[in-house]
Amino acid sequence: MSAMLLAGMLMAANSTAWRVSAAGTEDMVSYTVRPGDTLWEYAAQATPEGGDVNDTLDELMRLNHLDSVQLSVGQRIMVPSGDD
Repeated sequence: MSAMLLAGMLMAANSTAWRVSAAGTEDMVSYTVRPGDTLWEYAAQATPEGGDVNDTLDELMRLNHLDSVQLSVGQRIMVPSGDD
């Protein structure tokens, strides 16, 4: 899956996709990090207009139990599927 495809999936997710439902579940997809991919890039493209990229970045880090924004090639991260 290319970074552009992932970006499209993230952009398709509305702002509520970043919140876990009352039942504690959310449709997520797994993505394998490729060379040049950055968490900031995903967050910037997924942030709704008028939203704060830092909030989206923090949410991606929380969802993936990350202590740093640094990603490694081959690392698998979970992102909202956008299928709300």
